[in-house]
Amino acid sequence: MLKQQVALYHDRVRERVRQGNQLVGLWRRHGIFVRADDLLDDDEWSTQLRRLPGSRSLHTGLEQVRAAYRLMAAQENSLRKALVGLAQNEEPVRRFFELPGVAWIRAVTFYAYIDTPHRFRNKAALWRYAGIGLERRHSGAGPTRTRLSRQGNRRLKNVLLGAAMSAVTPAKNPFADKYRSWIEEGGLAVPNARRNVARSLASTLWSLWKTGQRYDPQQVMVPA
Repeated sequence: MLKQQVALYHDRVRERVRQGNQLVGLWRRHGIFVRADDLLDDDEWSTQLRRLPGSRSLHTGLEQVRAAYRLMAAQENSLRKALVGLAQNEEPVRRFFELPGVAWIRAVTFYAYIDTPHRFRNKAALWRYAGIGLERRHSGAGPTRTRLSRQGNRRLKNVLLGAAMSAVTPAKNPFADKYRSWIEEGGLAVPNARRNVARSLASTLWSLWKTGQRYDPQQVMVPA
């Protein structure tokens, strides 16, 4: 039931984003660049409407798209509150929440989609399942090449990469320190360093779940 609630929330987020993109796209057709969230404000909406041609049918169509976006945003907010309440009842999730970049929604998403930490024999298997691992490929007698895995759970991948971005920008914590070290001293590109942080976060969450321990900044797991 918890996994279904998590999936429902993420589906609603996706629908809200889709409606917001549609609304913004309609305004851009008339050379007006606005943020979807700004258009939820009635005063801002009235101000922007005055910049459009005076077609009643155009205004009506925009109002309908805005109403759909407003509905999706309200439903998302309601589902988030309910899901956070459920997340706070789960003991492992409360420990996950202590990690930098891992808020309630990300913590409970990891918990729901992993199901049990014992399904993975090592952290590399966890990374592959979450879509942030590496895979080795070769053709015939040719050289073996390492590339990012194209498989895995897309929802987990987005959650972990989002958590990595939140943990390092801007922040003072072991994950942010390692991120800067990988870039400044190791010469890694920003996307690769951020993916390393995502792997480190996933490994730490996995370890906390298996061992029942609390987050200790001194024992952050570093990707191999």
